[in-house]
Amino acid sequence: MLLTKGCNGLGVINMSVAREYVKALIDRLTDEQVEALQVIVESMAWPTEKVMPEEAAEIEEAFADIDAGRGVKAEDVWNELGI
Repeated sequence: MLLTKGCNGLGVINMSVAREYVKALIDRLTDEQVEALQVIVESMAWPTEKVMPEEAAEIEEAFADIDAGRGVKAEDVWNELGI
């Protein structure tokens, strides 16, 4: 449980406690889970880059595949990665 301070029901998380708690959670993950988490954290930590026209076309094609039922379910990926 994270320590909170504040008088409302939501509280405010002490950032140093939250940071240490997240580090402890990461230490409990498998190597495969850490690799999956790395992708998420990197996308949050680095500035957003501009999408090039050819990349935009690939993204649109991927969305069309999903709309046509040719996508991969997130649950299947999570199960494969053990998360």
